[in-house]
Amino acid sequence: MAEQSYNAAWRMAEEMKSRARTAQPSRQPGAFKMLGAWMVFGILLMLGSVLALFFILLGWAMMPLVRHRMKKQAGRQGQTWQGHTSAAGGHATLEGEYEIRRDQHAQHH
Repeated sequence: MAEQSYNAAWRMAEEMKSRARTAQPSRQPGAFKMLGAWMVFGILLMLGSVLALFFILLGWAMMPLVRHRMKKQAGRQGQTWQGHTSAAGGHATLEGEYEIRRDQHAQHH
């Protein structure tokens, strides 16, 4: 305990504790204060739940609209909704380069 008395932060904390004890005697908050705090907490909890439910339902309602807009945009770019190009015959062609890599271990055996 002697080591802690040299610590400035420890001394400041002890002084603050003693000031808090003398400034406000230990008394329990009133019943009305506790009831009010619980009421505010409950109201905020319900408000948050209602807002969360509202945004979930709004998101679900917007899904068909977003899907429709994406279909329209894909149609403008010459694609169908599934990602195929609208070429004749309905075949999808992927264009690009590719390189066949041989397994290094297979060549040595």
